[in-house]
Parts: sequence; structure tokens; C-alpha cells
Amino acid sequence: MPLQREPAGSIDPLHRYWRSLADGATPQRALIDPAAIKALLPYLYIIAYEFDPFRVRYILTGTEVDRWNGMNLTGRYVDEFIATDTSGANQILLDCYAEAQASGQPVFGAYQWPMRAGYPLTVKFGMYPLLVDGVVRQCLAIEDYTSFPAEAELEAVPVEDPAKSAAPRG
Repeated sequence: MPLQREPAGSIDPLHRYWRSLADGATPQRALIDPAAIKALLPYLYIIAYEFDPFRVRYILTGTEVDRWNGMNLTGRYVDEFIATDTSGANQILLDCYAEAQASGQPVFGAYQWPMRAGYPLTVKFGMYPLLVDGVVRQCLAIEDYTSFPAEAELEAVPVEDPAKSAAPRG
């Protein structure tokens, strides 16, 4: 699916907040005030970029993020989930995180997530890079769940945890 270039739904308040921190330039991570975006906290991801090799690690995930994914992603890497992800969502996320890191600008996109009933659900997202010591080393991200039907949470195919599926069975 082509990248969405404009924020939508619950992405809008985070977009406005991020832009207000440094007049549209990439803000310092230290400028983020959780109290200013309290209503969004359950839906937020904070990731850290690692270099050589390039990796993206979840360092904090909100409660709704954890509920939607069926697990807490904190401490995990996006690329861990690529091999078991038949939808391609994690590769899309990894590519967009890389774009946000390289450009220092927000990246908007969407991916298709499978539902048990057989139809895909479109998940829109926004990624907002953050400077640490003058380098884009973190990113604040949000997924927009506002347009999901009420039964979506029960019908979504849960994220497959590759660490559990690789564990020896005895």
C-alpha cells in the first residue's frame, strides 16, 4: 500500500504536538512532555534506533498498543517479527522507521492486518523522529485505531511471537 502523506484520526493530535515542539523541525527527545499528550499515551510507541547494523527496538509501548498486539513489545526489535509476519506489516514499519530516521521528518503510512473473518483491516500510523544529542536516535509513533469496527479487537489475528514459536517443545 502506498504511504499516506497526511495525518488522520488519532494521529492528528500527535502530529500537531510534535510540530509545536520545534516549529516543525525535528525536536529534542527531552522536549516531550507526557502530561501534554496524556490522552495519547496508551496508543504510543517509543522506539530507539540502533546502528551498525540498523535495528529498531521498542523501548516503551502504551497499554492499548500492548492489548492490540496481544503482548508487550518493550525490549523487542521490529525485525524479530518479519519472518513470521505473513501480512508484511513489520517490513513496512521497519522501512518507514528507517525513512523517519534518515529524513528527520514525520512518516505516515498504513498496512493491512489480517482478521479471523478473512478480510484485512487497514491500520494507519504516524512516526515522529526525535533528536538525542543532535542525532535522530528515537522515534515517537502512533497507530490509529479510531476507525476500527467494535469487534476488530476480538477478530484481529494476534501477533505471532517468534520467540515462543522457536522455543523447543517437550
